Amino acid sequence: MADVTLTDGDDRRHRHGSSRSAGGHHDDGRRDDGRHSSDSKALAAAVATPGPRKITMREAVGFGIGDFYGGGQLTISATYLTLFWTRFCGMDIGTAQTVVGLSAIISAFAALLFGVFDDNLYRYPIGRRFGRRRLMLLVTSPLILTGILLWIPGLPLGVYFAAYALWVVLGQSFATGYNPLPGEMTPDFNGRTTLSTTRLFISTGAGTLIPLAGSAVLAVFGETRPGGYMAFTITTTVLFALAVFAAWRFTWEMTPEEAGFGAYARGEIRDGHIGLAGWWRRALKVLREYATTLRVAVFRKHLAIYLLVQVSMDVFGQTFVFFVVYNWNHTAAFASLLLGCLAISLPLMPLFGIGMTRLGPRRMYAINFAGCLSGLAWLFAAWMLAGTMPDVGWTVFAVAGAVWFFAFKALCGYLPWAVFPYIADVDQIVTGRYRSATFSGIQSSFRQLCSGLATIAVGAVLSFVGFDSTRAAQTPEARIGLGAVLLGWFAFAMIVCWIISSRLTIDKRTDGIVLNEITRLRNGGSKADVEPETRRVVESLTGLPYERCWR
Repeated sequence: MADVTLTDGDDRRHRHGSSRSAGGHHDDGRRDDGRHSSDSKALAAAVATPGPRKITMREAVGFGIGDFYGGGQLTISATYLTLFWTRFCGMDIGTAQTVVGLSAIISAFAALLFGVFDDNLYRYPIGRRFGRRRLMLLVTSPLILTGILLWIPGLPLGVYFAAYALWVVLGQSFATGYNPLPGEMTPDFNGRTTLSTTRLFISTGAGTLIPLAGSAVLAVFGETRPGGYMAFTITTTVLFALAVFAAWRFTWEMTPEEAGFGAYARGEIRDGHIGLAGWWRRALKVLREYATTLRVAVFRKHLAIYLLVQVSMDVFGQTFVFFVVYNWNHTAAFASLLLGCLAISLPLMPLFGIGMTRLGPRRMYAINFAGCLSGLAWLFAAWMLAGTMPDVGWTVFAVAGAVWFFAFKALCGYLPWAVFPYIADVDQIVTGRYRSATFSGIQSSFRQLCSGLATIAVGAVLSFVGFDSTRAAQTPEARIGLGAVLLGWFAFAMIVCWIISSRLTIDKRTDGIVLNEITRLRNGGSKADVEPETRRVVESLTGLPYERCWR
């Protein structure tokens, strides 16, 4: 585990003299630095630093292709894994949900280790040779193929548990390296929005195409035999590994100097043997490092929204097929077809990006949650009308409701990730360091911990109400319990998120104010000369008095 405390010299050098300066100034900023080069050797070095790489659609697609795995692996496991295990691997619903939940809790602890480890990889030769973020992608890519074991019937329960635990841990390894890349590749708000929009477009495309392809395969091979599931899921797993490799190939990250590790890159500082006591001290530093992320006010709000949204989508994904089969009395293939209605969000992705830039996260969240709540009411109405309307009319009504709901569900997935790159900017005005992987690590840890507990709770609730996936039909109590878990929890989460998001103040304008203030302070500006508006924005986003920032 890496030491999480940078030296004072490293703190001063962090992103100082970088072509991707905190304020996002490019050539003009470097010319300004050149006029004052006598003040600092670091500023003199900045003059010689080449300009930042422009984010074009080619670069955006090269980055975004990685989220074919990031979004797709959640879709394929949430949609088909519990169904496959209960039908062909001898598990009951409670056992399957427990395996999924315990694995998520394991991955929560793995995320904590990955976060600080990844942020500090530049301290070691392997990180300086292969990178911090991209090394995680390179290692994850071939290991993804172990997920094939999840789709082979007849294996012992322990094998399924170990394979799935590794599968979700690999997801954390990927996320730790992948999520910080927009902030690493460019400081520009529009460039980051382009990367996030492209990423979410591909992720949503994966979430759309996987159920559609699964529906087609099951229609051909049948739902009562494992062969169709196996052919489809194993092929998709191979494509996941290739997508992560492609993301490694076509992305870049900050240099050690830009990230604040110049002394390590030059060999001026080396980490030697530290012994057991030294590792214990580092472990405590890791915990303190994570604890400090929670003092940033905007991150606490973002984290609450993110957790509620992600856990709700996990629960929805795990129960939607069962809901369609037993509450709507339709097939798993029809459920997969409905999940394909997520395709409606693909042409909307550019509008999401425009809305993010022009309206800001707070207004976009309000639109999002209102749309989701109305969509949930539509799905509930389809449940109540099942069997009472003519088949054709009901099918049209249900598909229309699914199209409406999945359009806003996609926005649920988009907005937290569009906001995330700016969290580390706000933290930087407090700590002077760019700790995006640390934020990603604690966010992923809480996400997996909450998801694991929610998954176990779902299994317990469904078992309590008498749900049995091996039956052709369920009792009325089981159907009501299933509907309450699927629709009730999602509605509750959306209402709470709407309340929290109404107080979210991060947007393009406030992020720009923070970045400009960071640039001013790095260039020797006095904290006493801060503008009143800047002070107000910094205190609002950090939740700290301005005097406690940039210490």
